[in-house]
Amino acid sequence: MSKNVFTKGQQVTLQSRVGLSPRTPREFTVLMRLPDNQGKAQYRIRNEEQGHERVEQGSNLELVSSVSNA
Repeated sequence: MSKNVFTKGQQVTLQSRVGLSPRTPREFTVLMRLPDNQGKAQYRIRNEEQGHERVEQGSNLELVSSVSNA
């Protein structure tokens, strides 16, 4: 089992958006790692444009590539 580890300041996106409003932001910045929930990593993330914060499991986060392919 791979363990997703993100650090403060990294840009991430949600792998699954099931059940979320279409208005929920796409990209977030990792603010901090929280204590594990039932053995699963959790992170507090924030979208700076909308001021939207949420807590997500590390398994639902994906690092945003710093190199974009056109």
